[in-house]
Amino acid sequence: MASAFLKIQTGETKTQPLICQRPEYRYMPKKRMYVCPIEAAMDVIGGKWKPHILWKIKDAPLRFGAIQEKLPAISQKMLTRQLRALEADSLVSRTEYPGMPPRVEYALTERGQSVIPILSSLKDWADEELADQINEHE
Repeated sequence: MASAFLKIQTGETKTQPLICQRPEYRYMPKKRMYVCPIEAAMDVIGGKWKPHILWKIKDAPLRFGAIQEKLPAISQKMLTRQLRALEADSLVSRTEYPGMPPRVEYALTERGQSVIPILSSLKDWADEELADQINEHE
């Protein structure tokens, strides 16, 4: 695919695929400038853990411990960091309930719910790819 050079406000020149070329600049909540909508989306929902966390809480709010049980490979520190990032991007809400011990639940916001069909499509694509790979090796 051919590339186009885009001038960013800082004056640096970056190479971006033509699919990302936009005449206007975009801003996201992180106050970072994007010239590519895919880059902006991946900054919000990309990474190793964010899609998994969103998928695990898609059906019902979950407590921190329940999320960690569903994702045993994630450390407590990383889960905390990822939940805070998802909350900062308005994809996840954090609700504290009074009592002893205090109870906190994480749920998808309306914006977070809008990501689920995208993740579902990605999952369907991956299922097909994995099936093709298995068939190739048989």
